[in-house]
Amino acid sequence: MLPVAMPGPGSPNGIYVYDAKKRVWNVLRRDGESFKLGELGKGLYLVYFDNLYCPACRSQDHHIYKLVMKYGGRSDIFFVIVVCDWFANNCNSEAASKTFKEYNVSASPTLIVAKVSDNGVVEERLEGVRTDNAIEYYIKKLIGEA
Repeated sequence: MLPVAMPGPGSPNGIYVYDAKKRVWNVLRRDGESFKLGELGKGLYLVYFDNLYCPACRSQDHHIYKLVMKYGGRSDIFFVIVVCDWFANNCNSEAASKTFKEYNVSASPTLIVAKVSDNGVVEERLEGVRTDNAIEYYIKKLIGEA
């Protein structure tokens, strides 16, 4: 599957990870297991649960894009988008559906901002549309810049 500028309407269901060097989103997987915080390494994770049939998610996309442009070049920050048509029940990606279920996502959009370190995982769950400034507060808080 070819990389995309940013997952959204028209994108296949699946789990996408941002590649800062190439400035594209790559499909991590469509089949298999759910995404786990920490599987890409230690650092900060911004995991965006995106339903393609969700109008509020289209608004959220713009704020995520701004954060990716600002922080996407850092090797210690991972941007992940989990895409289904409509939650786990209407999803043609086994891995994305399992991820929605594992994180008990029932509101759209949902973001998880988490720090994975040797001391474990600290996470914040944000439901509903959040501005890039509001999300950035949690990013800075977790990386110790707030």
